[in-house]
Amino acid sequence: MKDICFIFLFLFSSLSSSYAQLVGFEESVPQTFKVAGKGELKTSSLFYKEGKSSLEWDFQPGSTLDVQVSPLSLNAKKEQQFGITLWIYNEKPQQDSVRFEFLNEAGEVSYWFSYHLQAAGWRACWISFAYMNGNKKDKNIVGYRLVAPQREGRIFLDRLTFPEKKMNLRTTPDQQLPTNNGLSNRDLWHWCLVWKWEKQSYDIPLLSKLTSRQKKDLKTIEQRLTDFLDVKKAPQGQVNAAYKTFEKAAITPSAAGTGFTGMPVVAPDEQDKKKGEMSWNDIETMLAGFAYDACYNQNETSKKNYFTVFDYAIDQGFAFGSGMGTNHHYGYQIRKIYTTAWLMRNEIYKHPHRDVYLSTLRFWAALQETRQPCSPGRDELLDSWHTLLMAKLISAMMFPDANRQEQALNGLSRWLSSSLRYTPGTIGGIKVDGTTFHHGGFYPGYTTGVLATIGQFIAFTNGTDFELTEEARQHIKSAFIAMRNYCNFYEWGIGISGRHPFGGKMGSEDIEAFANIALSGDLSGRGDAFDHGLAADYLRLIRNGDTPNARFFKKEGIQPAQAPQGFFVYNYGSAGIFRRADWMVTLKGYTTDVWGAEIYAKDNRYGRYQSYGSVQIMGKGNPVSRAGSGFVQEGWDWNRLPGTTTIHLPFELLDSPLKGTTMARSEENFSGSSSLGGMNGMFAMKLMERDYDNFTSDFVARKSVFCFDNRMICLGTGITNSNADYPTETTLFQTKFNGKEPKADNDDYWLHDGYDNYYHVVDGTVRSQVADQESRHEKTREKTAGKFSSAWIEHGKAPKDGTYEYMVLIQPSAAELDELQKTPAYEVLQRDQMAHVVYDKKTGITGYAAFEAYQPVNDQFIVSIPAETMVMYDKESDNRIRLSVCDPNLNLAEKTYTTKEPSRPISKKIVVKGIWMLPSPQEGIQLEYEGNNTLLNVTCQHGQPVEMLLTNK
Repeated sequence: MKDICFIFLFLFSSLSSSYAQLVGFEESVPQTFKVAGKGELKTSSLFYKEGKSSLEWDFQPGSTLDVQVSPLSLNAKKEQQFGITLWIYNEKPQQDSVRFEFLNEAGEVSYWFSYHLQAAGWRACWISFAYMNGNKKDKNIVGYRLVAPQREGRIFLDRLTFPEKKMNLRTTPDQQLPTNNGLSNRDLWHWCLVWKWEKQSYDIPLLSKLTSRQKKDLKTIEQRLTDFLDVKKAPQGQVNAAYKTFEKAAITPSAAGTGFTGMPVVAPDEQDKKKGEMSWNDIETMLAGFAYDACYNQNETSKKNYFTVFDYAIDQGFAFGSGMGTNHHYGYQIRKIYTTAWLMRNEIYKHPHRDVYLSTLRFWAALQETRQPCSPGRDELLDSWHTLLMAKLISAMMFPDANRQEQALNGLSRWLSSSLRYTPGTIGGIKVDGTTFHHGGFYPGYTTGVLATIGQFIAFTNGTDFELTEEARQHIKSAFIAMRNYCNFYEWGIGISGRHPFGGKMGSEDIEAFANIALSGDLSGRGDAFDHGLAADYLRLIRNGDTPNARFFKKEGIQPAQAPQGFFVYNYGSAGIFRRADWMVTLKGYTTDVWGAEIYAKDNRYGRYQSYGSVQIMGKGNPVSRAGSGFVQEGWDWNRLPGTTTIHLPFELLDSPLKGTTMARSEENFSGSSSLGGMNGMFAMKLMERDYDNFTSDFVARKSVFCFDNRMICLGTGITNSNADYPTETTLFQTKFNGKEPKADNDDYWLHDGYDNYYHVVDGTVRSQVADQESRHEKTREKTAGKFSSAWIEHGKAPKDGTYEYMVLIQPSAAELDELQKTPAYEVLQRDQMAHVVYDKKTGITGYAAFEAYQPVNDQFIVSIPAETMVMYDKESDNRIRLSVCDPNLNLAEKTYTTKEPSRPISKKIVVKGIWMLPSPQEGIQLEYEGNNTLLNVTCQHGQPVEMLLTNK
């Protein structure tokens, strides 16, 4: 009791004490910091994590470090948001802890936690009140104290913030604070799970003796990895960068006899670059450059520097069991640490710190996750595959013991195979339609690199006992095929570009991966020595490239594939891809389960309309590209993505309305595509804008696109909103002006985009222009300028039940154009709020977009279609009809950022005239009969069309 009274006399002795949030230890010990019991406080330059000094606490058993603070009153919200952050230097690993206690006015402990001292060096101590222990009844804090272990010793404190008023949500649990973040149990925060995974054990036995086959396989993989990572010559630019960064780091052995001083290394979230502070990428720069110089130039100084930097990085917290406060997205900054560690492996093996280096590499590679199969609910897999798969492989191969290499590779191969399952809902990974998910959505921009790294793993392990399962390879093949389909030649459309509207494409390593998976075995079922289809795709994509794989495939008689032809349905992204010849159309919408655009505070600021029914044609360039097809950012009017129906806003109103991320989802479920026979298709959507700042919440429309051969019929009805300040438009095209005027044959209703595509407007007030446009850069808001040819249908301000109808001819021949200008190739059978129905005279296909329950009076075949259903049919003969039914709704039960909830089946009942039968039973289809009508009971799931052949024999 006497001690408590002494403490609180001290705590309240200075009413003028400041409510300090960030505490520095550069000049002297702050007056609010005192030692109770035996011990001493002083500033020290032996170690520091910012500035040039830290707070040294020399303690004895029973000693406490008492800190006075201005009264802090917590509530439930503040418990989550408020906490303490600091870094602690411990000179020698110990099996005890420092206990932090937060006290109420009566001197009672309301909150406490223990900080483990099992590691030497700088380690972060970040924790919010929510994850502390204690009864937490009295939420009024007037001070805190650090209780020393029951021994003599010292620690150093720096970068102390109390109270931290906005704790990092991605605070990372580690060896020091294993329970400092409940979010670590969410699979979404995969970066933060490294310590949780460290508690796992292998369920794969460690073999006491390897077979000759196993030994041979390990040698094979070692040689393949060595050949792949051999850069032949040290890249001088990277060597120079290493020395330059090393000089800035000013790494010096501490006068304490252990550890170092130098420029602090911290996570990017707390890095102050103006002060010269460093992060993981700087460690990567130094380690990679010195490794190259040491390996290829035999530079002894670089070799010495390499290990100095490695020791310093570990001392600074890039070490086994350390989360460095927050480690999110670290994988993007450390990849070359691993590829160059492989080059240095023999030197690492000989170094006295070998085990420390290797444990660090394994921990930060998250190799420990692979001790067990991949969790079925694991999210954000694309990040892990892209940034850490190579790191995992290298770490597994760098076990000095071949028996442990075998165990680790076995676990890694199993983990990767199990991670390549089709994932449910909107969590990351591969979906059943081949789309790849990141950030809860279809994201090609994150898929590039992923295909490359998985392809590399397949190449390294091909023909060994560590190769992926056939099922896993089939699944990754579907992702390769999907990317082949939605890229032209290497690039994808703006609608599916995420937050990079004019960026992103397949890289050379992604293309090489087509060859790697082709060589892993025939996945087509034909029984060939390799997959001929993927090999042909590879030859097409590599064009005239002369590679060993290209030479092999050509020797085997493989010819380059033609560009994909057909209509491809990707309703996990509310998208359709329409292709013929060398052109590609990307159609894009959004739903309750599919976001429309990813907008960051500094990325894609003006990208709101990417999924408002966009219809983008990419068909020009050598090879075909966005820019070659007329889509460039300089001067681009962000209101006019082709096909979209939008309110034409000033850029300041179109700018991102939220400080953070905007990923708007609709409140409608009906948006997506369907196909018939794999060649022709359609797209339909109920457009509905959300209720955000500068949005118009009552903005609605019903849109459809019917795609036949090289023709698209675009319909719109019910275009309504209350925005009386700015006009509503449907954009036909906006392309970089190439000298060709938009009007064709002086006809205001026949237009030309300058890239061999023609537009015939049947319904709507058309406006067209060639104009110098001023725009804004999507990241910086800087002004950009360019000359564009544009055309749009004007619906006016605050339209009510606006409509449009136009046809697009994609790169028609002169004869086709002449014919279609004289005689329409299609007939609109219905165009209202209930349904859009089009009959194509050339293919004989009829397409139905039933927005509401549809019961036509005079239809020759259809009696009824339920609401929110797409139907296409082709009467192949008097007694054969090919028909498809699709509900693009993923029908996910949970509406959130990402969900593990699977797509649920939806039953659709289509009634048709006549007595029809299936040639053979077909899963998901049941037939009933009612008089002279046939009832088709169709089960839709995953947004995929269900296609059938009906006969009346």
